[in-house]
Amino acid sequence: MNCTNMKKKWKKFLNRIREFDFQKFLSGLRDKIVANKKGIFVAIAAVAIIFFVSFLIEYFGFGRHLNIYRFRFISAVLFLIVFFFVFRRKIGERPEVAFLAIALICGTLLIISESKEFVSWDEGIHYKRVERLAANVVPGMYFRPNFVRYSLSIDEQAKIDKKVDSEYKKPKTKNSTDGFSYKGMAYIPSVIGLAVGNLLRLPFHIIFNLGRWFNLLAYAVVIFFAIRKLKSGKMIMSVIALFPTAIFLASNYTYDSWVTAFTMLGLAYLFSELQQPEKKISISHITIMVGAFVIGIGPKAIYFPLMFLLFLIGRSKFESEKEFHKFLWVSVFSISFVAGSFVLPFFISGEGSGGARGKFDVDTSRQIQFILAQPFEYAKILVNFLKDYVNPLNASGFTNFFAYLGMTKGFYVVLALISIVTLADKNRYDKQTSNWKIKMSVISVYFVTAALISSALYLSFTEVGKNTIDGVQPRYLIPLVFPLLFVLGYCFNIKDKLNKNIFNLIIFCIMAIIILNGIWELIIVKYY
Repeated sequence: MNCTNMKKKWKKFLNRIREFDFQKFLSGLRDKIVANKKGIFVAIAAVAIIFFVSFLIEYFGFGRHLNIYRFRFISAVLFLIVFFFVFRRKIGERPEVAFLAIALICGTLLIISESKEFVSWDEGIHYKRVERLAANVVPGMYFRPNFVRYSLSIDEQAKIDKKVDSEYKKPKTKNSTDGFSYKGMAYIPSVIGLAVGNLLRLPFHIIFNLGRWFNLLAYAVVIFFAIRKLKSGKMIMSVIALFPTAIFLASNYTYDSWVTAFTMLGLAYLFSELQQPEKKISISHITIMVGAFVIGIGPKAIYFPLMFLLFLIGRSKFESEKEFHKFLWVSVFSISFVAGSFVLPFFISGEGSGGARGKFDVDTSRQIQFILAQPFEYAKILVNFLKDYVNPLNASGFTNFFAYLGMTKGFYVVLALISIVTLADKNRYDKQTSNWKIKMSVISVYFVTAALISSALYLSFTEVGKNTIDGVQPRYLIPLVFPLLFVLGYCFNIKDKLNKNIFNLIIFCIMAIIILNGIWELIIVKYY
């Protein structure tokens, strides 16, 4: 892994790009389609049959009345049933494909079923940022009003969509735009969605959904590759990534799903390397691993302690001492860059006096003075808060919560499933990542990061000297759950005694049922 070899590989890569024959590629693609036309025809026919059966169930099963939202729900259920049946013998070895199918089907159902009003945490703020960024790509694009009326009446909602769409067709005026930034990278998928929709001149209510869907797509694809990279713990990551709250977040305008997806990708590469101590690490793997952390943590840089886990990679993974030291310097620089993007703005600008979201008793500088003057008192406040915050029995806020729509059922089922996969989803590779050095490192990072998140909100969101901490959302723990559970439970290695196909199929079916039940009870049944 020296510089000369790297230059040769890079030169070879550039030559391949220059020599790429697009016509030959299209010709090859056409030949593949012709060769597999029978399979393509069967797939198209299956989709048509699913929609036809869904229509029959909806129309004749619910009083000869077509409710488009129920029809979509029934279609999603049938698509998942067909997928599980077709893929039942491969789901043990390729759980990432099952994750991708469930995430995209359930997430898409969420997107096309939710109202066009903002239903997730701070979604209006995130959408406006996406909109201003997209305006750089499509100058003069339509800007959504701050408030768009919505209705649970299907006919009334159709009229509202028509009115908003007609506004979109009016002559455009120049609107303010935002420049792209490090923290704004998380909005790229949704920006692409809005830009594509505007360039294609689609109706605005579809464009709005397209921005949400591209965010979902990015989340699902990144985690697909993260799961595929893992040597063990694939089902642990799958269940966490399929938490109803995680899918709900990914199906709306947010940067939380970006953080979760890319930290999982970085951790997947990290744990994969730790589980193969005899294998030398490549430059490409270092780039993806460190790059995923830098890209993913940018929007919420307070997660930077996760990057200290990079130092678990030892000298034996490198060809020479020089290469090892280069890696250490890259890690130090990356951590400093990410941490600096959080620490410097926080202490330079701060909240000042009269503060956060209308709380006039919030004052960052006075809060810091309180902590410095009474460190033991603040330590007591922090410990008491964390005892409840990280308590697994209080985890429903980041497993089964659909924000403003309400709480889905099945929390204890999800808790049981994640406990089962934590204990059972192990193999011989886990021996390398279950020693006390790695366990204590991950546990320390978990609690340090949780304490940092809580302390940041004590400074910027909580009244001075208050004996609890305000504004700390349960969903902030989602990126921290996977590394913690991954290193636990090695001594309970029982999955080798189970049929992987049956084990994974049962887990995925239950997770899909919980997500679908939440969509049905909190959204679908309310339409008339």
